[in-house]
Parts: sequence; C-alpha cells; structure tokens
Amino acid sequence: MSTAVETPRDLVVRLFDVLPSRDADRFAALLAPDVVFEIPFPIPGEPTRIEGREQIRAYLAARWSNMPGVEVHAIRPVIHETADPGVLITEIDVDVTRPGSDRQWVRTSVNVIRVENGLVTLFRDYMDTGRIAAMRASHG
Repeated sequence: MSTAVETPRDLVVRLFDVLPSRDADRFAALLAPDVVFEIPFPIPGEPTRIEGREQIRAYLAARWSNMPGVEVHAIRPVIHETADPGVLITEIDVDVTRPGSDRQWVRTSVNVIRVENGLVTLFRDYMDTGRIAAMRASHG
C-alpha cells in the first residue's frame, strides 16, 4: 500500500503530460477553483489575467480550438525548484508540427507555477506571443 503524497513537482509534471492532448477539462481538473492564469505579455486582444477554473477551462478550450492543423506531439518541461517548495519555474519545449512546417522542437514559454493543497493556484505564462501571433496571421 502506497502512502506517497504527490509533490508540487509531480503535479506540474502531470500538468504538462496533459497539455499535448489540448483537453481543457483534463487540464482544468488540476487547477484550484480560484486559480489565477496570468499572461504578462499577451497577444494583442488576449487577456492578461483570467480568474477561476471554469473561466480558464473555457478560455483554453477556445484558444486550442483556434489552432487548426497544429499538432502537438509532446511537451518537455524543464522544472526548476525554488526556495518555496510550492513555487516552480518551468522552461517549456514543445514537439510540434504546424501547417506548412516540418516537425520541430520549439521553446514556447517560461512559467511560474504555484501549487497549494495539491492543485495549481497560479499559472503565470511568459509565452512566446510573437511566434503565436505570427503563426495565427499566416494560417488564420
């Protein structure tokens, strides 16, 4: 019988294991009800802050459905622990095929993630918004 408790690091690994499926329900299940999603450098017209699990679920479902032809094969997070065991920094590389491009590994973001009581309470996404905006413009 295992008595292992999931660490914040374990939860962050699971979070990024779910992302390639672009399943907003599975992703949101790992978030606290009052979670905050911040995008400090957003794509023009996109929000800088979204509050609440259900609002984040709806936002991600819409964002991911607006990426036709983009195939995410895998996500490789490099996870850095901080002096606060509930706060982790991640560097995200994505194995992706985009319309008109070869499959490649792309550095897409750096994230600050806070985990409390087994759920994500803060997801701050410093994403490569220039690359995303350019991809949308050329394939949207």
